[in-house]
Amino acid sequence: MATRTIYLISAHNTSFQRAHFSIFVPSATNPDRGTKIHAVGAPMAGYVLEFKRNYNPSLEPHDQTFPIGQIHSPDIVDSPDAAPFIDSTPRGKIELAATQVPTPGINQNFMAPVNDVGNTAYTLEGY
Repeated sequence: MATRTIYLISAHNTSFQRAHFSIFVPSATNPDRGTKIHAVGAPMAGYVLEFKRNYNPSLEPHDQTFPIGQIHSPDIVDSPDAAPFIDSTPRGKIELAATQVPTPGINQNFMAPVNDVGNTAYTLEGY
């Protein structure tokens, strides 16, 4: 059975921000484009699962991709080659599996330190 490599995307916008992680499933017809599977939102509002179709990670300067494994090609449903779009409807077994992982809910104490790192607002006093 044919397989396809899937990738972890790590997006790290600035040195003081935590990285955002997602899964990238390349298209069979154009491996530069595919589906990005990730959760979007904010601690004070909660998160939702999102599928970015026809996504090209090489166009995003902060995206780094790392191969993480192989999955069976029949478990993937590719989007037709078209303009990028976003939806929340899973297609194929890999996306259905992603829906089984609950996204983080609303954090009641989102200003609390995370891993002993405070969420202090920085000011530029004297400027």
